[in-house]
Amino acid sequence: MGHEPDLAAQLKLAASPYKIDVEVVDILRDKANLEFRRDSEAKVVIKDGELVVDRFYPMNLLQKLSMQKETVEDWRELVESILIDWNYDGAILQPTVVDIPGKTDLVAGRYKVPADAGTIRVKITDLLSESWEGSVTNG
Repeated sequence: MGHEPDLAAQLKLAASPYKIDVEVVDILRDKANLEFRRDSEAKVVIKDGELVVDRFYPMNLLQKLSMQKETVEDWRELVESILIDWNYDGAILQPTVVDIPGKTDLVAGRYKVPADAGTIRVKITDLLSESWEGSVTNG
């Protein structure tokens, strides 16, 4: 959206001693191939003793699908895997539930919460291998 003519050179100089390739694009003029990267969003809740993935929006995948004019009926069609750690320690995800469906199957999206569950960490990976992670506290 307008820039200084020497912007690329300034960026290369600022990165010194590292050598980087810089391409400055005017998004007003060159917007045909413009893509904005966004993080995935999800809503995970505990309902009636089950961990439920209520919603999942893999933003970059949805953007690609909209460009191809494809639609999706169920968010689970966009998911490659769901990993669940029932007692997340805040540092390392140690999943005890690994939901990786076959080619024609979908992830369950609902999982029985064990009685001894504490902080539950969920990792959802979409078909582009981009992930969302979030925690929910049991009780």
